[in-house]
Amino acid sequence: MLEAERPKWGLRVLCRAVLVGIVLLLGAEAVLRWCVGLGDPPLARLDRVTEYELIPSAHYRRWGNFIAINANGMRAPDHAPWPGPAERRVLLIGDSVVYGNHFLDQAETIAAQLTGDLATNPRLAGCTVLALPMAVSSWGPANQAAALRRDGTFGAHAAAIVLSAHDLYDVPRLSADILPYQLTRSWTAIGDAVTALVLRKSRETATTDLRPLEARAQLSLIALGDMVGQLRAAGIMPKLVYHPTTGERAGSMRHERATLTDWAWARGIETIDLGAEITTADGYRDTIHPNALGAARIARVLARSLAPDLPLCDE
Repeated sequence: MLEAERPKWGLRVLCRAVLVGIVLLLGAEAVLRWCVGLGDPPLARLDRVTEYELIPSAHYRRWGNFIAINANGMRAPDHAPWPGPAERRVLLIGDSVVYGNHFLDQAETIAAQLTGDLATNPRLAGCTVLALPMAVSSWGPANQAAALRRDGTFGAHAAAIVLSAHDLYDVPRLSADILPYQLTRSWTAIGDAVTALVLRKSRETATTDLRPLEARAQLSLIALGDMVGQLRAAGIMPKLVYHPTTGERAGSMRHERATLTDWAWARGIETIDLGAEITTADGYRDTIHPNALGAARIARVLARSLAPDLPLCDE
């Protein structure tokens, strides 16, 4: 009798174990999706012109933040190809600092807050103002110049190019292993978490760019010159905005900063140094990315500098 009952007992144990496993998986899925904010990663695709770009016309929730990618593949609202008579546009060119990384909500990004600051500027009374980012995480000057050449300025009246020291060496490598975005959708939050960890490890172990720093810097400066030439041809006098890391703010000035600012000065480009505008204590989320407060401070600085470049609007 006891021998006959053993298979049933073993089956019950197995069923309970399976049930516990399912409950744990569902619990992990719920926690990762609803508490952590995983499961809906912004997607990118490889591109022969810009190296890679965001999938256009998409909406996501990442780390609890809203991310909206417009029809042009930028984290901004959709807009007409050209501004109306009383619309004034600012083009904000950059990388993840401007994009806002995934730890800022759409409304907290520099471009979104700059739009609000310019809209309340008394000088621009009667205007509809829109700050348009041309920024994707880890894009360097070469990626940005390619995007600008392909997409144009969208009728912008002013522009700022936001750079940090590392951007001087950030040149295209055409490798999916180092992208800061996923290329395929994750159907579960657990799968998203696993993929994110694998990609992070892959980027950490990716083959180092063996090109000399000097050669990469030269490519970036050429791309910067290309961008400036395109903007000036469109009637825009761009400004270079230097964004320091927390290490630089602590006193370790990097020579890349002097290289970029000297390059801009030699070409008559106004430079804005953000070193005095956000603090290591409450303006940064990590060593380089601003948090919402830091982004708000940067937006205010840019609004003060760019507002005079925008034409007045008739009442």
